[in-house]
Amino acid sequence: MIVRCRQVLSPATGKVAPGHPGIRVGADYPVLEITTSADQVLLRIPERLDTSTDRDSPGLWDAVMFTVISERMPSCWVATLDGGVLTVAPPEWQRPGFWEDYFDAEPAAVAEYDRRRAEIITQA
Repeated sequence: MIVRCRQVLSPATGKVAPGHPGIRVGADYPVLEITTSADQVLLRIPERLDTSTDRDSPGLWDAVMFTVISERMPSCWVATLDGGVLTVAPPEWQRPGFWEDYFDAEPAAVAEYDRRRAEIITQA
């Protein structure tokens, strides 16, 4: 699934912001994960905020910021429902603590992220 950013909303206020270092209006992004609750849909987008590293900083962004360009769904996505939150993503990323491990640069989590990210982008 590919989306195009049409506006940037501040994660803190939810209001339209002039920009963000990791997201640009008009740019296309692969969707790595979709998380929905009763009042919000979030898309995980691979941002590259630190040019000194090769690692993404995959952030969650409000879906209203984007227009869908390609509806192709990656074959590795599975859906889980937990506490009223529906998540569609690779199963490895849905284990408790995965994102904390990734952001803490735990090697197994980084390797799993890189593997599934490449698969998602190839199928987009």
